[in-house]
Amino acid sequence: MTGTRTTVLGTTIGTAVGTAGSIALAALVARRLLAPAPYRATATVRSSTRTEALLDATRDTRLPGTYGLQRSGRRERIGTVLGVDGDAVRRAVSEPVDPGVWEWDALMADSPDDVPGEEPATTARTHVVHVHGQSLGPRQVLRGLAVWRSLGASNTIVDTTDLPLRSLDPAAADRIVAAVRAARADGAERVVLQGWSAGALACAVAADREHVDGIVGVAPLLSMASALRGAVRAAHLPSVVGSLAARTASTPLVCRLAGTNDPVAVTTWPDRTTPTLLLHSTADALVSADDVAAQAARAGVTAVAFRTAPHTLEWNEDPARWEDTVRRFAAEVAPTP
Repeated sequence: MTGTRTTVLGTTIGTAVGTAGSIALAALVARRLLAPAPYRATATVRSSTRTEALLDATRDTRLPGTYGLQRSGRRERIGTVLGVDGDAVRRAVSEPVDPGVWEWDALMADSPDDVPGEEPATTARTHVVHVHGQSLGPRQVLRGLAVWRSLGASNTIVDTTDLPLRSLDPAAADRIVAAVRAARADGAERVVLQGWSAGALACAVAADREHVDGIVGVAPLLSMASALRGAVRAAHLPSVVGSLAARTASTPLVCRLAGTNDPVAVTTWPDRTTPTLLLHSTADALVSADDVAAQAARAGVTAVAFRTAPHTLEWNEDPARWEDTVRRFAAEVAPTP
């Protein structure tokens, strides 16, 4: 009898400890979704010619596509992977790159002034409102600016970094709506919203309140619960942690465990009829393929998949394809005169 009681007590304590551990992990995962630290990486250039550079092979330097290197105010563009030789990777360059350690940069620009093309002097007939996600701030959207400039559109970048929940904050949608109304008041005939990650969800929420002509969602946060489950799966944590994290982030008072006084109010992509383009990657742990398929089954929604890009790096995987896809969508929802 004593042995049985000891076993039961031990099991109970073990369960309690396990539950407490899961809750702690869930709170940490939720915190990282709501206020993630910007990802930073470096790349070491071993040598370079006029056409290719040899770098230390890392998770980042092996990624296909186009990226940048920054150091001491200089920026160099790194192109296609030409080959991986053991612990080194060869990539295309257009001019020699100095050897040494550089900051690895996926964002490609620091301000709108660094983006190719000129902004119209006044609000154009087509106006685009750009919204960033949770971690990187307004720099994140700059890769998506040049294609709209090439089409003659004017642009507004909505900054939500001062809000408690950033782009998941209810006030983010307020700012997007205000930007849409301001553009129409200035003469815009068509307004498109282009959001990245949580910024895409904020755009969808805003479009439920204010008519827009189209939405471009880049690595769109379609479901917070799915994103959190994907994050814990990628980290090889128990699936229950993802479910607990979603509840933690969206439950009053409990959300304080995730570092915020206010719960996330909108956790899934609203239903709508707005023409929508979803640009996503099958290698993105945070954007569920099932969620994308469910959205793409609806009228007016087109989904285009990239293969190798981590979260929000679809443009980097293939800039030409990314921009051509947006250009085709623009021709349908915001044709130029």
